[in-house]
Amino acid sequence: MDLQAVQGRLEKRLAELTRRDAALAKHLRGQDGRNDQDFEDRVAFTEMDEVIEQLDDNARTEMVDIQAALKRIQAGEYGICESCGGDIPEKRLEILPHARLCVSCQE
Repeated sequence: MDLQAVQGRLEKRLAELTRRDAALAKHLRGQDGRNDQDFEDRVAFTEMDEVIEQLDDNARTEMVDIQAALKRIQAGEYGICESCGGDIPEKRLEILPHARLCVSCQE
């Protein structure tokens, strides 16, 4: 497995999530001009906030997982299941590069 390529993918995704997180936070604080809209638009934005907050929570969880994966790469522990110590299959890591557990332990 090309760990440099994996690291690059993870860093790229982390940067994307960080930008999105900042934009969502700005939106939720009303710093994107949404409060300057008419009443109906403000109501629509407020109704969407719950969905946006859930997306933001999911993004933050993924960011933590990616940061942990990057630390595992640096420590030489990438691809090792945190539960059983066995190898995480490459196919799993291709699909979910920040996977912490092998398939058996995840189940």
